[in-house]
Amino acid sequence: MGINKRDFGKGVIYGYGILLNNLNCGNVISFITKHRDIVQSLYPESEMDDMLGCLYRANKIGSDDYDMIIFDHGMDYFPYIVGLVLNVELGTTGFLGMVGEEGFDDCLLWQPEYPWEMTDDDKLIDQARIDEIYKNIMNELGIHGKPFEMSLFYDDFPKNIAY
Repeated sequence: MGINKRDFGKGVIYGYGILLNNLNCGNVISFITKHRDIVQSLYPESEMDDMLGCLYRANKIGSDDYDMIIFDHGMDYFPYIVGLVLNVELGTTGFLGMVGEEGFDDCLLWQPEYPWEMTDDDKLIDQARIDEIYKNIMNELGIHGKPFEMSLFYDDFPKNIAY
């Protein structure tokens, strides 16, 4: 599942996750290529070959500015892709890809639904399994660090408005 904070207005989202920043084009290419069928099924309107071509060219000249390339080619929702791919592959609903804005960076969170909304696969994921999933995705994307508890605050209300 992907979430844009603007869908919520004002509040906070809590979860256990990783930051998806400072990625390089080669790792993004590998991820999208490896999961191409899922990505294409989720975003059938995207120009997958054009986007991958731009990433390949940028990678060939050594550019690691994947953010600009992804944004320029309509794929600025890469965090959504990561969360959705994991949910499809694992049969879960708890991974949220968050596109960062003012208060936080791009990130991937594990935030399972309420117990009565969880899938059976969600219920089987314990701390050891979630750490294993994050380790694999971090290796795949070339991310260094460790998962941690996050609180993402967002506020889209206009400033200085009296109610």
